[in-house]
Amino acid sequence: MRRLPAACLAASMAFPIGGPTPMDTRHSAESEGDTVTVTAIEGRDAEQAAAGVAPAERLEEYKRRPECDPAIAHPEDSGVCFPGTPEEIGIRICGGETAVLPLWRRTRATTTSPWSDWVNVVAWTCPTDYLPALTAEDFRRLPLAPAPLTIQPNRTQHLVNLPTIVYTTSATQLLTTTLLGYPLEVEATPTTYTWDFGDGTTLTTTSPGHPYPHHDIAHPYPQPGTYTITLTTTLTGRYRLTGTTTWTPITGTATTTTTAPPITTTEAPTHLVTTDCHHTTTC
Repeated sequence: MRRLPAACLAASMAFPIGGPTPMDTRHSAESEGDTVTVTAIEGRDAEQAAAGVAPAERLEEYKRRPECDPAIAHPEDSGVCFPGTPEEIGIRICGGETAVLPLWRRTRATTTSPWSDWVNVVAWTCPTDYLPALTAEDFRRLPLAPAPLTIQPNRTQHLVNLPTIVYTTSATQLLTTTLLGYPLEVEATPTTYTWDFGDGTTLTTTSPGHPYPHHDIAHPYPQPGTYTITLTTTLTGRYRLTGTTTWTPITGTATTTTTAPPITTTEAPTHLVTTDCHHTTTC
């Protein structure tokens, strides 16, 4: 998504202070001299709040029209914005998505006062401008599936000083959720894996590991004992409005934890025998 340069854009993002101002929203407007700058989300929230008031009782009204410059076009007109290219009139290019029309506002001091002229308070925007922020805390609350943990040899008895092989599978998860009424799609991608072998040894890798004989993650236990191996997977994420194509990265990560059943390591001492072990079961 990118914004194209536009001479009219700066003027269309502010309205004079005085008369009713939009209702409080999740974002605060910034005061600059005799104007108040309004974000896309603030404008939408104020628009919705005004629509909930009976027309006769309203002290502010909003319309969405394509006209760009209030000095030469009026929202009540049926024409389009003054002639020009998208670069000249500030239309947003939204990566294949439909741009959202500019927002206009008019006010009056009382219900019997005349209305002010229409003023452009939000320029052309894209659907993603209205996207609520999915935080790391939101990400961590999603039902992320723990990565499977496989151990080789595939048995509970292992030998000391021989490699115990571990690996998992690396797969991106696609989840759906709703945030502040917006349907979202969330992608969670594994990035690092931390293996705790239960004997005080830990190892962090970017590889998910591989099975024998192409294994690249293994740990030889030097002492007999019972050990529990744990895998902690760190995931990064991104999200988008359902039905759109533009992804927004999530600031922060989430983790999942997988714990395997305990394994026991034992010694296998060697000793000399007088019997041919290839032809007897007594070795």
